[in-house]
Amino acid sequence: MATARLVVAGVLMALLLPASDVEARTAIVKAGAGWKLEVDGQPYVARGVTFSGTGGPANFDRDCEQLKALGVNTLRTWGTGDETAALLDAAQKHGLRVLVGLWLRPGRPGMENDDAFDYVRDARGREAQLQATVAQVRRFKDHPAVLAWGVGNEVILNSPDEPSKVAYARFLEKVVRAVKKADTGHPVLSVDAWTLGIPLWEKYVPSLDAYGLNVYGRGIHALADAVKQAGGRKPWFITEFGAQGEWEVPKDARGVPLEPGDGEKYDVIVDGWRNALAPHVQAGRCLGLFVFNYSATLDHGGLWLGMLSGTSRRPAWHAVREAYTGVKPAPALPVPVRLEVLGLEQGWATVAFDVTSSTPLEVSFAYNFRGAPTRAERDRVTVLESRKGSTPGTWRVRLPVMTGAIKLYGLARDGTGNLVAATTSVAAPAIP
Repeated sequence: MATARLVVAGVLMALLLPASDVEARTAIVKAGAGWKLEVDGQPYVARGVTFSGTGGPANFDRDCEQLKALGVNTLRTWGTGDETAALLDAAQKHGLRVLVGLWLRPGRPGMENDDAFDYVRDARGREAQLQATVAQVRRFKDHPAVLAWGVGNEVILNSPDEPSKVAYARFLEKVVRAVKKADTGHPVLSVDAWTLGIPLWEKYVPSLDAYGLNVYGRGIHALADAVKQAGGRKPWFITEFGAQGEWEVPKDARGVPLEPGDGEKYDVIVDGWRNALAPHVQAGRCLGLFVFNYSATLDHGGLWLGMLSGTSRRPAWHAVREAYTGVKPAPALPVPVRLEVLGLEQGWATVAFDVTSSTPLEVSFAYNFRGAPTRAERDRVTVLESRKGSTPGTWRVRLPVMTGAIKLYGLARDGTGNLVAATTSVAAPAIP
């Protein structure tokens, strides 16, 4: 049976030009009851990670080489900038594609660097964003590493009220149309949390070719039904994925969110790809996955969800490899068993930290304070002074002097570059 194209993606032009003049194209192809993503006419499933990198363009070649070895074939960025060309070049060198993000400003402060934009009233600002977006598309559209465009990230989630959401959605349709006019060769999707965007996209943004859905935790097993219930009629990518996030976990007695353990973080990624998504990839509903996040930042989000922390590999690194290639870590990763504060005395905590490991470990401790006033301070992870305790498996850890409960990390590095972590909370000594 002949298939019909959901995204034109240069097909009509291909019929008119000699084969040697046809540039590489990406298309979403309607096939039976579902869809297929095609690159250069061949089926393609995005086995991806979101990408921040480990140190800028100087490291992009090594970053892409390492990700290729994990089975990754696609990177996702949230926006474009001075580093985009270098990333695309490195990706092409290693046979990777990039879902290129086109950043649109959030509608309220507090989430994305405390920025905010009024989509209802700021007509001049809307036009400036539109023109800047189209300029970036024109700049990069002919690069062979471009897979598709991802317009906006969780703007609907980060909008203050319904009129703002509708105003943004109407503007988004204008942006999508302009992007597709500037570049007929790549599909366009927009990204939001869970299925929040689908009703608005369906009503106000008909030009989208696919949905980008940011989903975390075991709820991914319910996603396909949620898409259907939200009125979704188009294929989708999981544009961010990982363990259950801070925003949805319960809190402990001190009000600190209970972070999942490293084992759960690992299992969620492998299970999500193999069991939750595989049937929907096969049925042509899901077009790919992007695990969050490839970055070397040692901060709160990086320790919770990242593949790296500094130069050390977190369990998510190995989970991505197992999900995409079936290869398990060898030797087995260290396993945190217990992190417990046994007592407090004169600004010091006695801490028990038990880790099962087949190799010697380097142990350290750090803290994070989520009650800080700015996002940068809320994300900061600070290493604490520590020394071995009087009994095996215990340490004395100097606590910061501040008001409020802090998150305490027990960190253990093995001799092969892996870092595992356990967390608890403790009431820091109050400021006099």
